[in-house]
Amino acid sequence: MVIVIAAIGSNRVIGTGNGLPWHIPSEYRLFLSYIKGQTMLMGRRSYELFKNVRLPQRMVIVSKSLETDQVPVFLSFQEALSYALTFPEDVYICGGQSIYEESLEHADYMYLSYIKGEHQGKVYFPEFEEGDWIVEKKEERDEFDFVIYRRKTGLHEV
Repeated sequence: MVIVIAAIGSNRVIGTGNGLPWHIPSEYRLFLSYIKGQTMLMGRRSYELFKNVRLPQRMVIVSKSLETDQVPVFLSFQEALSYALTFPEDVYICGGQSIYEESLEHADYMYLSYIKGEHQGKVYFPEFEEGDWIVEKKEERDEFDFVIYRRKTGLHEV
């Protein structure tokens, strides 16, 4: 299964260019609980933020500039996704902006934390057609609302 997971500000902001524009430990713990033991697919900047997280089963990176022997690196999102889908665990798409843009048409689910309040940033989550998704779960919390979306049957490409 392919799952997009993100924390999003009210204006769709997801980052400052070198980090998150908020610090919400409870939201981060929720994120970690979902990715534990799974495969994470992300771009280079997101990898640099998350490379010390040891919970996932594996990380798969999309980058034209990253050189490392620590994780598999692919030049295109499609190559990275094809590789990630060869493993038995779910694939969590963890950013950044261009990776989210490419991944939405392939996603089965989206796990989105909507961060409350105004936040400034330079990186945004792409707009998506809410009519293509069913809300399976919604939790209201003090600092964010967490929503699980499931794609309506027959509306995506793998």
